[in-house]
Amino acid sequence: MDLPDAIAHCLAQPGAEETTPFGPDVLVYKVGGKMFATASLANGEGRMNLKCDPERAVILRDEHE
Repeated sequence: MDLPDAIAHCLAQPGAEETTPFGPDVLVYKVGGKMFATASLANGEGRMNLKCDPERAVILRDEHE
């Protein structure tokens, strides 16, 4: 999935909004005022960070490269 597709997926979530509280270089995705993802183009490369329960994050990292 490329960054535009990931952004579209974030915005397709019910009640999702895109904000820029950290400046124009970091897009923040929220539902109900709570952040669930950030996206940016760092060094010309699309990057996205997703909020996740820490224990679930360990499992996901073990399951995926």
